[in-house]
Amino acid sequence: MIAIPTSVPWRAAGAALLAACIFAAGWAANGWRKDAEIAELTAARAQADLTSANQAIGDLRTASTTIREKADEFAGIQITLGAKLDAIRKDLKNAPKLPADCRPDAGRVRLMSDAVDAAKQAAAAR
Repeated sequence: MIAIPTSVPWRAAGAALLAACIFAAGWAANGWRKDAEIAELTAARAQADLTSANQAIGDLRTASTTIREKADEFAGIQITLGAKLDAIRKDLKNAPKLPADCRPDAGRVRLMSDAVDAAKQAAAAR
């Protein structure tokens, strides 16, 4: 049989073992509590990221709608502008030639000044 030494303080050893078990149980419970806090923080962060992503998607939809509207508007302007440019080319091609020493009258100067101003405004709008 096993001989049990009588000089070992069993009460002290039992108390130390009990203290170790209580410490381990407390350590495990604290770990579970911290894990729950971390999971809660992670869920809050994920919710914030989802909200931010949904906002960005909404902004993207708004921007794409605006871009599509402006592109359609631009296409319409291009068609109108192309027709106007063709008319101007035709007028310039069919216009009577002026002598080299001729000075333009006030009406022509005004038309040219208006055209220059319109071109400057169009360039400034870009």
